[in-house]
Amino acid sequence: MTTKLDLPVHRFYFLRHGQTPSNAKGVFQGSLDVPLNENGLQQAREAAEIFAGEPLSGIVASPMTRVRQTLAPTAEHFGFEPTFHDGFVERNFDELEGTPVPQSMSQDPTTRAKEFMKFWYSPPQGVETIDDFYTRVKVATETKVQSENTLVVAHGGVLRALLDLMGKPEYLTQNVFANARPIRFERDDPRGPWRFYAYSKSNRGFVDLDRPEL
Repeated sequence: MTTKLDLPVHRFYFLRHGQTPSNAKGVFQGSLDVPLNENGLQQAREAAEIFAGEPLSGIVASPMTRVRQTLAPTAEHFGFEPTFHDGFVERNFDELEGTPVPQSMSQDPTTRAKEFMKFWYSPPQGVETIDDFYTRVKVATETKVQSENTLVVAHGGVLRALLDLMGKPEYLTQNVFANARPIRFERDDPRGPWRFYAYSKSNRGFVDLDRPEL
């Protein structure tokens, strides 16, 4: 599995799409082209208000409908013409798409995390392999994120792939994948480690998830 993301920038942003009916019902959507629900459309508008205070330089995105709807308010505010890349499309979950996401019977968080990681890295036959998925996310990101402060708008699975490619697999099982929550990645030099920031409504700003005590 490819484990390194090679980018020439010090900072870029990420936004998962807003809520869809599938998200609300807790079912796999993957490659299904599901639009946002009313809550998701409101989340997209709220994200645009947050990004209005950031120095965005452009938008690159998945071409799926739920992503196009999510980025629209931000693109309109900045006057950006988004660039789309199929490599940012959500992971294909094959026959699982449209079915309920299984909820672990275990109440132990360590056991739940292990069960998720087993599924993520070794899913049922037919689901897009981790190597294929990570490779296309890596190629899309390295191809399209060439300027500082680029915003990537995509999916929860793409965010998981990026975190893993940045050497942050500990976040794959944490609650950091909320719909339409603005994310910022930063580092001090082009070869240094990435820092992971997420927008906090209570703090009214981005917080460093690598240093939660601050």
